Amino acid sequence: MERRGHFPLPSRSAFAVQEGLVAGAAGRPQPVTLAELVAADARREPDRVAVILDDRSYSYAQVEAMIERAADALAAQGVRPGDRVALMLPNDLSFIAAFYAAARVGAIVVPLNPAYRSELTHLLNDSEPAFAVVDAALWEHTAASFQQARACTVALAGPGASRWTGGIVFDWEALQARGGPRGTHVPKPSDIAVICYTGGTTGHPKGAMHSHASLLGNCRQAGSMLRRRFGPEDRALVSVPLFHMYGLQSGLNQMFRVGGSFVLMRRFDATGVLRNVEHYRCTYLLAAPPMFVRWTEATDLRTFDLSSLRVVTSGTAPLSANILHEFEAATGVPVSESYGLTEAGPTTHSNSNGPRNKLGSVGPPIPDVESRLVDAAGVDVAPGEPGQIVVRSPALMIGYWRDAAATAAAIRDGWLYTGDIAVEDGDGYYTIVDREKDMISAGGFKVWPREVEDALAAHPAVLEVSVVGVPDRYSGEKPMAYVVLRAGFAVQPVELADFARATLASFKVPARIELLDALPRSAVGKILRRELRERAKASFGETAAR
Repeated sequence: MERRGHFPLPSRSAFAVQEGLVAGAAGRPQPVTLAELVAADARREPDRVAVILDDRSYSYAQVEAMIERAADALAAQGVRPGDRVALMLPNDLSFIAAFYAAARVGAIVVPLNPAYRSELTHLLNDSEPAFAVVDAALWEHTAASFQQARACTVALAGPGASRWTGGIVFDWEALQARGGPRGTHVPKPSDIAVICYTGGTTGHPKGAMHSHASLLGNCRQAGSMLRRRFGPEDRALVSVPLFHMYGLQSGLNQMFRVGGSFVLMRRFDATGVLRNVEHYRCTYLLAAPPMFVRWTEATDLRTFDLSSLRVVTSGTAPLSANILHEFEAATGVPVSESYGLTEAGPTTHSNSNGPRNKLGSVGPPIPDVESRLVDAAGVDVAPGEPGQIVVRSPALMIGYWRDAAATAAAIRDGWLYTGDIAVEDGDGYYTIVDREKDMISAGGFKVWPREVEDALAAHPAVLEVSVVGVPDRYSGEKPMAYVVLRAGFAVQPVELADFARATLASFKVPARIELLDALPRSAVGKILRRELRERAKASFGETAAR
């Protein structure tokens, strides 16, 4: 069934009286592996809308048929349980079908960022996939890396695939049409389902291994918070990339776990997202900080009807309090900030699990997550003192792929050491201070970049800011700030330094402030501090802002 046009949601009466509780979610059979997702709903309600893409609706029955075809194709190509299957695909039905097909044949999915170039060789050498499905539009730039990968067969998906076929390269659509019989392998919940590589902003990415149980366990945790319960009536808007744990878990797996639906966008478009939320009456919006920046700068938020939204999350990186406030003031839609990391499945804390949102906080731990703050010796810090977040949860990764030393350093006595510093208030809400490795030591005093960034962000001309530490012969390190101004504003670095000096101790005031058109970011919106540090080291010898 394929339909076009407007797809109204069930009436609000379908929702329970308690905020965020969805009637009908309870009592549904709980899947224990990713292989079970989609199939049960395709049998129960084959015509229910599963995915909307490019104004076309695809039913659960249609998506199930796509997954089955893809699973047959993988089996026919010799993919066996435990083999790695790399996916280098955009937000598309091909990603969805290949992802769940790999689960059904017992393979381990390795999602890859389509923007990777030089990093790709390392990831392929590390994961050693037996099979890969790659967007044909990327092949010209990635062929050398895949062709060097040992024993890896490649299938190209999308327009132009047939142009490159030959040798180890096949047309993915042709393979699916050919199909073939497959065995009756049934994956176990404890089997590895995904190797998801960390962002690699500080060095070579590490592959976090997650089982079917850990991934679905985190979906249950995140979907059963005090003010966030999902069910079949929910419809998510997903424009964040599916190759990233945020989109994969909080969008794709979460909606299919409860029999919901989602509007999938191939890429983020500020106005397009808001139009789709209004048109399709989405109840759930996944977002990242750069998206909120674009919405507050490039769109008239008041022109869109966003009243269907009941859950809006901000993830992947800290969101500026000023930007959050602007979005909420313009739309009337509250934003729930969350915290997590790839190694934890990913979500561990969220404002949605508390009685209310606290500005600047990432909330308390979500259900079934234990959380502590510890000092450098691993001892719990006193209330109100900053400490490293350590968490214990059924959704933690099994470990890092082929890296026992890194696993042992990250997981100690069942606790995952996150490397993030936070403070807990009297209500159990956590506020992120910064990454432990980003702390600047200025003459023996600790300077947390986030504190300096917040001080500068309070200036009306500042849109975004990032602070890094650079070497200094006298104090060891000094803070340096990179600032993006709002459109139509003009301000000199010295004015920003004076503004920050009014609220910061002198050793925290940036020794230099540089204006940029944009901050370097990863594909999911994380600021690439490594690039800024390299830039700062090259330019810090010049006259500093005073």
